[in-house]
Amino acid sequence: METTMNSSLQGFRNKIAMIEAIELATIGFVLWCLIAILSVNTPDSSIVEMSTFLLIIEGALLGSWALYNIFIRIARAGGKFVDVGVWVLATAATGSYTFWAWTILDGNRFLMSKLLYRGDAPVEYAWSARSKQVRKAWDKARKEGYI
Repeated sequence: METTMNSSLQGFRNKIAMIEAIELATIGFVLWCLIAILSVNTPDSSIVEMSTFLLIIEGALLGSWALYNIFIRIARAGGKFVDVGVWVLATAATGSYTFWAWTILDGNRFLMSKLLYRGDAPVEYAWSARSKQVRKAWDKARKEGYI
């Protein structure tokens, strides 16, 4: 029984994306619960509105996180020029939202990598071109059988 529990926990701790997805979904739900508790005494709050608000919170958190991960993968594959180009386009499209979202998500990823992540793959960040290069080299070495 302990072997099964340890192996499933270890599999979870090897995947930074899974850690972040669960953590961000939990944060969104807790935030929604706090807002729902505070709005219980308001006469015009309804279940439909609160459910819609939960979907908006979760969609904003997980959608921003998904775009953050897509950006990292595109930037890793395309190199430094594509990295800067995609960032400029995203900033032009969203204003300062991209800057703040990616900065907060980089900070979150740093904390999760220090607290929970135990995988072999190097962690990459949106604001670090070097972390993307290291991950690209690690992926190449793994495909060639060096790791």
